[in-house]
Amino acid sequence: MHELELLQSIYARSTNLSGVTIGPGDDMGEIKINSDRLLCAVDQLVVGTHVTETTNPKAIGRKAIARCFSDIAAMAGSPVGCVMSACVPTHTPNDWCDAVFGGAKEAAELWGGPIFGGDIASSDGPAVFSVTALATPPTQGAVLRTGIQEGDFVCVTGELGNSIAGHHLSFNPRIQEAQELLQLLGLALHCMIDISDGLGQDASHLSTEQLQLVIDTSLLPLREGATVEGAVRDGEDYELLFTSSAKPPVELATVIGTVEQGMLQVVTTDGTDISNYGWMHK
Repeated sequence: MHELELLQSIYARSTNLSGVTIGPGDDMGEIKINSDRLLCAVDQLVVGTHVTETTNPKAIGRKAIARCFSDIAAMAGSPVGCVMSACVPTHTPNDWCDAVFGGAKEAAELWGGPIFGGDIASSDGPAVFSVTALATPPTQGAVLRTGIQEGDFVCVTGELGNSIAGHHLSFNPRIQEAQELLQLLGLALHCMIDISDGLGQDASHLSTEQLQLVIDTSLLPLREGATVEGAVRDGEDYELLFTSSAKPPVELATVIGTVEQGMLQVVTTDGTDISNYGWMHK
């Protein structure tokens, strides 16, 4: 399976959906219910891919929730609830599953989107946990991946790189930061995404055929132990990447580049194309 090709095929067949106000292709979808709008996203955590078999089960549950809630942050939404399903090997002890659920339950309640349903199944494959999160959009509407403008500042929250040292299990979805950015920047905040697959690859989702993101790697805020190469490629940072016509407060985000005319999606100031730097889904 080549994930990107499959997704593009699904996107092409998922247009003009009744009641859908944001379709596939963004961090969350949105559906209109009477006069209200509801954001929805689903994400999976696969043991052996996103965590190891020896990872603390509570940390596994926490990360399963955090990954999905990071999509809520990318839209500047507010969590309202989630459902969680599990497919685990038949020999899995109940106390391990209970610990996973305990970690998930604590995280979901902490971030305002408690688990209110789900499903359990067994198989011969690895343990897989799927979380579907529901959220309300901000009054002015969800922040999308589209909307980039020439001259925008390219900005990122937090630090990047070396997530494997522990950050990927302990990060907090940037829900509050996203809402503060939207409140402070308003219409100047043009588009946003969370960094899960790597700065280079995720930044490419914000570009257009005429506009590219130019990254100054000397400005990247590096996590302890991180290299510039790792900050661009590693992924699993779950920080917010956004463009804005106004500079954000330094306590909320770091300016790492600008938006310029060009067709290479994402380049460094020395001209290196980093559009494909990151985790490649196959």
